Amino acid sequence: MDKELLGIKVVRKVISLVSTGQFKQGQKLPAERLLCETLGVSRGTLRQGLADLQSLGVIKIVPRSGIYIKKYSDKKLPKKVLPPNFKDVSLKDIINARKIIEIPSLEFACEKATKEEIKLLSTIIEKMEKAVDDLPQFLQSDMSFHQAIVAMGKNLVLVTAFEAISEYLKYSQVYSSMHEGEEEKALTFHRKIFDAICEKDAKQGCKVLGQHLDEIVVSYKF
Repeated sequence: MDKELLGIKVVRKVISLVSTGQFKQGQKLPAERLLCETLGVSRGTLRQGLADLQSLGVIKIVPRSGIYIKKYSDKKLPKKVLPPNFKDVSLKDIINARKIIEIPSLEFACEKATKEEIKLLSTIIEKMEKAVDDLPQFLQSDMSFHQAIVAMGKNLVLVTAFEAISEYLKYSQVYSSMHEGEEEKALTFHRKIFDAICEKDAKQGCKVLGQHLDEIVVSYKF
């Protein structure tokens, strides 16, 4: 199998082990050799996966010490990096907040989007298509897509509200991407949302966006 795809499997497996409690937040991971045996990958593939996990904020690599699962409640971490009370917030809470903000924003976007903004959204989708096997890049483009829609709605209150929950979104999307195939599903939803905006079909766009957000919760529970 392609080394990059194996690296993504490492990312998914570690995220799965964290989300199910087998790897605890703040825990030091086993030595590289043991991790390679546990995950069934080479050292090079493991290091690629660990680099991606660090960029996603799941782990912290400390030179001459080891690799640690990020402890979100650690008061020593900069407050600007972590959402308040993250450990007490559920994925469902985040999705419900996103619906309150994003669905009205999408309605406004269908009405107010300019040609330049639609072109930007198209470019983001192209980036998602190219990054379907590059999880960190895909998640970054996914975030950009939703930020763009909220901005296109031109309601400053909703824009501010979305910015306020952006860190919750960043961390929740990591843990809702532990299963293979989720990127293709998300890409399909994003294309349909884009089509609805182009056609100024707010009803269809809001319906698809709601389904997309609901699917995130279902996928996480799977």
